[in-house]
Amino acid sequence: MSAAESWAEGPRSATRERRREGRARRDARLEVAGLVAAVVFVVLASVARALSNGPLSTADETAHLDYAYEVWHGHLPVFERGIQFHPAFGAVPPVQWVSQHPPLFYALLAPVVGPLIDGNHLYIAVIAGRFEDALIAGTTVLATWWAARQVRPGDRVVAVVAALATASTGMLILVGGAIYNDLVNVTFCALAIGLAARALRTGLTTRLVVAAALVGVGGMLSRLVFAVFLLGLVVALFVAPTRAVTARGAWGRRVLAAVVVGVVAALGAGWFYLRNRALTGNVAGSHPAWAAAHLGRHDRTASSVVTDKGFWEQLFAVYRAGLPTTSPLTWVLLLAPLVLAAVVGVVVLVRTLRARGRRHGSAAADAQPAEVDGVVGRPLWGVPAGWWVAAMMVAVFVLTVFLEVRFVMGGGAPNTRYALPLVPVTAIVGAIGLTALGRIAGTVLTVLWSICAVVAYSSAVGLVTPVGPAIALTATRGDYVVSLVVFAFMVVAAVVLRLRRPPAVGVDAGSESDVHADHGGRPDGA
Repeated sequence: MSAAESWAEGPRSATRERRREGRARRDARLEVAGLVAAVVFVVLASVARALSNGPLSTADETAHLDYAYEVWHGHLPVFERGIQFHPAFGAVPPVQWVSQHPPLFYALLAPVVGPLIDGNHLYIAVIAGRFEDALIAGTTVLATWWAARQVRPGDRVVAVVAALATASTGMLILVGGAIYNDLVNVTFCALAIGLAARALRTGLTTRLVVAAALVGVGGMLSRLVFAVFLLGLVVALFVAPTRAVTARGAWGRRVLAAVVVGVVAALGAGWFYLRNRALTGNVAGSHPAWAAAHLGRHDRTASSVVTDKGFWEQLFAVYRAGLPTTSPLTWVLLLAPLVLAAVVGVVVLVRTLRARGRRHGSAAADAQPAEVDGVVGRPLWGVPAGWWVAAMMVAVFVLTVFLEVRFVMGGGAPNTRYALPLVPVTAIVGAIGLTALGRIAGTVLTVLWSICAVVAYSSAVGLVTPVGPAIALTATRGDYVVSLVVFAFMVVAAVVLRLRRPPAVGVDAGSESDVHADHGGRPDGA
């Protein structure tokens, strides 16, 4: 290059850099706009559902409200003692059949609903409790977005579409518009997925281990099913890259991190499960004999459960909102993105295996230690971090389904709410499927999916028959219209972001070098 060409290239290079920085800032603003819209939408949608659904319309909701009321008065509920307040409306359970759940959600709810019930403002207490759950639904969307950013670092599109998919989940809106303890648990499940992915991609740090310990305690104090996600998080810490001079030091740090998180969770939440065992004979706090005698539930074989079409329809109809569990729209919303993601995963796997075959001659060189900030490190057993993340998400999905099969085998019912902990997994994977194709195809798929989702959501909101005070119907209609506007804005933000920067296809979209730039290189693992 001549001196004149070199002189001219300097300004052009600076201009290109400024354009890249400006584009990155605009993409960041679009991501924030889409995320805020998703959070606001799910809160508005949950509020619309809360106002249009009869107060204490299920015995479960009454039992959850009673649990919070008992916590307000300084004690935990007991199954045989039944409901401690006397509602003038709604369904009342014969026993306190949610007393087996840990108290975190109810401790958050108690200061809101307790004084209102004591003041004989039961309807207001129900609505206030539902509104609090609507806000918790917003935290679920936020946590899933953050988890997606850890699963696919650098991929703003997948993160925003994952937030969109979570906010549009019909069952999440139904629960967000009622008084149930599920969404606090789902929020912790999403955080556990994000922390596990971050550990696998960037390595162990003190801050990450502390965060994992806090999430572990919070999750175990929300619902027992979180144990699956805690296990996934602990295993991720055990195999995560870590900086250490020797292999023994690396394994020591991994073991210490995993043990700390597990022990802190046990110390923080174990007391409640010991109480369950003392009261019922099992840590789950279940009463199978009572359920068999009063609800007609009996043990089933594994084959009768897994071959029962109704089991799968009832469990995974998470997008149904007000639609029947057998509605085709429900299954298009769930399965179409997952099938696309599975196809993309197979394509990426085949390409990866072929590329590794071509690089076989250089494998020995790739396995040599690399220096990171002056510390010797090795690739984690030669397995890319993205594949560890994918394996973790598959494992928590399979184990959660396995637990639900076991629950139904013991006489439980396959309630759709019990699949909500898997929503962060299906939302993130589904977002990858919807956005993995070309810009135009990905945009069209996202828009079509969103239209189907808003149709399902609309089926859950009553806009004709008043429920409660007349003003509730007017408020519902206004809230519903605003929610549609916010929904449209959310979709536009996702689509514009998708058109501006198509994400890379693959398990490790968002290069590892970018992820570890702050660490001076790739993390080490012995």
